[in-house]
Amino acid sequence: MNGKTILITGGASGIGYETAKDLLQRGARIILVDYNIEKGNQAVKQLSFEIGYNEKNIRFMECDLRSFESVRKFAKLYIEEEERLDVLICNAGIAWAPNFLTKNGFNTVIQVNYLSHFLLTNLLLDKLKQCRPSRIVYVASGSHRTVRSIDWSDAFTQFKNFRLWGAYPVSKAFILLFTYKLKHDLYSNDVDVFAVNPSWVWTSIHSPMREAIGFIPFIICFPILYMFKFILAKTPKTGARTSIFCAVEPSLQHSHEFYFEDCAVETVSSLCTNHSLANELWNLSCQAVRM
Repeated sequence: MNGKTILITGGASGIGYETAKDLLQRGARIILVDYNIEKGNQAVKQLSFEIGYNEKNIRFMECDLRSFESVRKFAKLYIEEEERLDVLICNAGIAWAPNFLTKNGFNTVIQVNYLSHFLLTNLLLDKLKQCRPSRIVYVASGSHRTVRSIDWSDAFTQFKNFRLWGAYPVSKAFILLFTYKLKHDLYSNDVDVFAVNPSWVWTSIHSPMREAIGFIPFIICFPILYMFKFILAKTPKTGARTSIFCAVEPSLQHSHEFYFEDCAVETVSSLCTNHSLANELWNLSCQAVRM
């Protein structure tokens, strides 16, 4: 990966941090992106302590995915100051959020996990095309299979139909529909697009759980989740493997496959390979981000 520049959203902790650490060791220049400046700078220091690096090979940049304005500001700065973008890894995400809307008027989980990554991808697409062959990797989830239908009338704002896992499965279904469409649209442009399921990894993504679901449900669920954390959950390092695989594996260039788990092709629900739904989502997303 010498000479290549890789941008990782949510790169200051968890799966994103482990992804950055591995790719740094492969010689790539890493752009760590996070909304928390203190955490981002600490991640850079920690990477220096753990593996050492040339300071030119890593940079932290602030971007708050809860704000389209922040995404646009970040993309503008990146285009102005960075020469290359060989791989875009859209890793940042949240699983839980209290029932409130962002200042842009959308469900917080939907905007952070999907809409802001939709906007960021489109703003940086020309830079990716300039550096082709290039790649885009989205972190999805097996929870997308629980989504049976989509109500387009309030798909980005609704709360009434979201159960225990809230908007999270819906946001990941949107990611997969977006990946499916983008894969076909960019195939002839030498930009490969993939989505990955890291499986269940216990990271800071679960931190807002108590506030999101309420104290009583939290008291009931927490011991169960904590037990599963130690029995079934992967470490962030293990969870990062498939993202890394899709970013670097030479045999995936011009691959028609788009969804991976444990570094292997995985099936996706029929809903997420529906051309009509993918086009509808694209049109509504363009309206939402005013693109």
